[in-house]
Amino acid sequence: MALSARHQERGAQNMRERRVSNRLSRWGVGPRILGAAITGCALGAVATCFWPAFCLIPGLPGSVFLAVGSVLLIVGMPLWLIAMYSVMRAYDNDQLTTTGVFGLVRHPVYSAWIMFNIPGIALLFRSWPVLLSPLVADIVFKMSIHTEEEYLEHRFAQEYQNYRARVNQLSPLPRFRQR
Repeated sequence: MALSARHQERGAQNMRERRVSNRLSRWGVGPRILGAAITGCALGAVATCFWPAFCLIPGLPGSVFLAVGSVLLIVGMPLWLIAMYSVMRAYDNDQLTTTGVFGLVRHPVYSAWIMFNIPGIALLFRSWPVLLSPLVADIVFKMSIHTEEEYLEHRFAQEYQNYRARVNQLSPLPRFRQR
C-alpha cells in the first residue's frame, strides 16, 4: 500500500514538472516586441538629433505635444505596471487572468507600450521618426503573438477561447460586432 501511494505521488509530481517544463516563458514574446520598439526608438532618436529640422513634428505649439504625450503616459504607465503585476502573479500560480486590465484587453503589457507609452514619449520629444516605432512594434506583435495565443489556448482550452472571443487583443476600446 505504501509503495502504491509513493508511486502515485511520484507520478503526480512528474506530471506537474512536465506541465511546468512545457510552459511559455513568463516574458512571452515581449522580448521580440521590446527589441523592435527599442531599435525603432533609438534610430528615431538618433535621426531626430542629427536632423531636427526634418524630424521634429511641426505645426502645433509644444504645449499640445506635452499635454497629449503626458496624458498617454499617465494612462500607459499605470496600465503597464498593473498588467505586469497581474500577469506575473497569474504566471506564478499557473492561472489565466481575465479580470482587471485583462478584462479590457488581452495583452495589456504590449498595449501599454504600443498604444500609449511609446507614442507618449515620441510626442514629448516631438519626433515623428520615434512615432513610427509603435508601428514597427505592432508589426512584430502581429507576427509573434500567435505563439502566446496558441500556448494559452492549449493551456486553458475553452476558458481562453471564451476570453478571446469577448476581449480585444490590443485595443481597450469595446468591440462592436454585427450579429
